[in-house]
Amino acid sequence: MPSTPSALTTLCRNELIHQEAVSRYAPARRFASLFTEASPSDALYFLDSGLVKIFKRGEDGKEIILRIVAPGELFGEQSLVAEDGRKLSAEILQEGVIYVIPKSVFNAFCDSHPGAWRLVAEALGARQRDLEKKVELLCLQDVEYRILYYLSELATTVGHRADGAGEYAIPLSQSELASLIGATRETTSTTLNSLARRGLVRLGRRLLIVSSIDNVRHAATERTSARAANGSA
Repeated sequence: MPSTPSALTTLCRNELIHQEAVSRYAPARRFASLFTEASPSDALYFLDSGLVKIFKRGEDGKEIILRIVAPGELFGEQSLVAEDGRKLSAEILQEGVIYVIPKSVFNAFCDSHPGAWRLVAEALGARQRDLEKKVELLCLQDVEYRILYYLSELATTVGHRADGAGEYAIPLSQSELASLIGATRETTSTTLNSLARRGLVRLGRRLLIVSSIDNVRHAATERTSARAANGSA
């Protein structure tokens, strides 16, 4: 769903990515790795188009997606403070265009542009709130609620209009959604099929189609109310 570009996005697109030493990576193809844990922490990235996942992989090989980067966003910001390598990994989810910004270039640019650091701080603050919300969901909400929550959020950030009126298509597989909500592939698939039977979502190949954002949000509210009532019974 198209949204008004933030001030930081506009600054990046209009000025930052045109700085000397900033390199353009295109096409950034699906499954391509941008950085891994312990990679040198020497650059930030600007996603001009496509999708990127930021994730952590456990010793058992399983991964949890911490964030899906949407077009117009900076990522890899750990390089601003980390000196001993990265702690997370980044991989292309959907082909697009990425700009690689050396840390020294980014720092110099922000130092020379009044208000740039404030915009960066606001973006990082929003990101921190998103992570806090993720922890809250993992600790306090069941799988169905987490799916409903992320379907409504993703529809407005990375989704695009589908064929039906009011429908939004989210270009994620069921496995990717499972990694994002912190559930098994099997449980996620079972819950999605249940939601599909209720007309809240349609399932395609690497595609989740939300029939109505309002209906999904209403179902999430009802889910919370039902669980609260059961808990107090």
